[in-house]
Amino acid sequence: MLRRIDLLPLAAAVLTFAVVLLYIVLVRQEDGTPTLWAVAVLTACGAGALYGAWKEVRLRRTVLWPTTLALFLMGYLTLFSIGLPLILAAGFCAASALRPRKRDWRDMV
Repeated sequence: MLRRIDLLPLAAAVLTFAVVLLYIVLVRQEDGTPTLWAVAVLTACGAGALYGAWKEVRLRRTVLWPTTLALFLMGYLTLFSIGLPLILAAGFCAASALRPRKRDWRDMV
């Protein structure tokens, strides 16, 4: 039986949402305000990775590639604080997007 959910983008989404939560908590502990655009970009990337976790979705790879790029760029910008988990999440999305699509008998009907 084929698995309907790809675990790599699912792990990337969980990791990205955990980084967003960690970022907000760390900035609040230092009595600051989180940068709204960074939270919005990371939340959109997490949602894109979550969307790409379903294998039957039509625009799966089309969503995973910009998500990969945005996660990598955000990880590069924040390399010494929260960047490494974001780069890891970008690698998960890229590996999933590069994987060839397996076809089964339902694709031919």
